[in-house]
Amino acid sequence: MPFETPSLPVLIKRTQSDLAGDSLRQSDAQVLARTLGGAVYGLYGYLDWIAEQILPDKADESTLERIAALRLNQPRKSAQVATGSVSFNASAGAVLDVDTLLQSNDGRTYRVTAAQTTGNGVNSATIAALDAGSQGNADAGLTLVPVQPVQGIDGSSFKVLEPGLTGGIARESLESLRSRVIRSYRLIPHGGSAQDYETWALECPGITRAWCRGNFLGPGTVGVFVMRDDDAQPIPNDEQLAQVLAYIEQLRPVTADVSVMAPVQVLVNYKLRITPDTSAVRAAIETQLRDLHNREAGLGETLLLSHIGEAISSATGETDHTLVSPSSNVTAASNQLLTFGGCEWLS
Repeated sequence: MPFETPSLPVLIKRTQSDLAGDSLRQSDAQVLARTLGGAVYGLYGYLDWIAEQILPDKADESTLERIAALRLNQPRKSAQVATGSVSFNASAGAVLDVDTLLQSNDGRTYRVTAAQTTGNGVNSATIAALDAGSQGNADAGLTLVPVQPVQGIDGSSFKVLEPGLTGGIARESLESLRSRVIRSYRLIPHGGSAQDYETWALECPGITRAWCRGNFLGPGTVGVFVMRDDDAQPIPNDEQLAQVLAYIEQLRPVTADVSVMAPVQVLVNYKLRITPDTSAVRAAIETQLRDLHNREAGLGETLLLSHIGEAISSATGETDHTLVSPSSNVTAASNQLLTFGGCEWLS
């Protein structure tokens, strides 16, 4: 049975009882009992804290990172900087040095990653965000200005080129790391099982969900599907898929032919009447439906109509509803991912 930590009043009462001899009745025993009781209570609390550090489900951040470093091939995933290209106008022979700083009007700062001598007219350069994280991502067309003027270069002409500045990823969240560590206890590596491929994919920066399908393109082939839910665009692009494949190639069995792919998103749109029809109830229903998709609408999985109704009914404030669409279970092909597509509120 678990050990029960005595409360502070109980500890004080114990100490008072120990000091209640005849020779101490007229002394400062009460003060001494409270002092010792408080000290012992603090020690019990420290022992409770130590006990929580043993396993990853309750461990503090620093302890969890130490456990991850010992158990995982990829410990806590660090933040990544956004990268991309910019165009600018310059005269012939101007020099754009490496680490030249460019800044947007909202304060985001980027640096030039490769020095070059310009030609007359339009030139291009590669840049990277100065600070790692998703805040460095930017759409094409963003205007940047040099922090200090560069001779021979039009400082107002720096424009971000397609497809924008991408790849900026925040440091892995504590709960994401915790789930990977707990997964390492539950799933024992088997040298190439489906769960191994999913584990390897999840070790790649930015990957939040992964699914493995054996014999996906024929005998001896393995299909790995991945998502980047924390990105503005959760469907990975070709470059991001190639990064995952390169990582898995180092770990896979030599006989496996691995393909890393992005799921095909299929939007599920909902049409329904609700009672009462308020903005709060609408928001609560949307939250429940998004949670349902995250829990039950995995790759190629069917979304059950009864579970949809249950999710809507569990929304805070909802007393009744009529679901018009979908009117039956929503199915998905083996490469499709059912995604919440929004609600149409009927009167």
